[in-house]
Amino acid sequence: MTLIASELNDINFFTFVKSGTVVVDFWAAWCAPCQKMTPILLTCEQALPGLKVGRLNVDDYPQLTKKLQVQGLPTLILFQAGEPSARVSGFQPKARLLPYLQQKMQRKSEQHA
Repeated sequence: MTLIASELNDINFFTFVKSGTVVVDFWAAWCAPCQKMTPILLTCEQALPGLKVGRLNVDDYPQLTKKLQVQGLPTLILFQAGEPSARVSGFQPKARLLPYLQQKMQRKSEQHA
């Protein structure tokens, strides 16, 4: 089974981030660390039930990128119930990213328990 992140644009972005717990990967084709993040994010998506991954190309959607104050690449923003709840910039190895996302998702679920 091949996992593929949802490709986001200025039309489907807001629907996607309101669809549950999602990580949006802000990336560019010329960014080597961005290319390395995709398989790590897809592994995290598979390991964390309830997490969805989307990708937004910053070169194609600069207005949305600016609105969300994305300044470095790659930038990952965790959205829960449509609101940004965590952000991390730069390449993140799986050993660091997976526990980070688990902690953020657990903390949010505990707040709503």
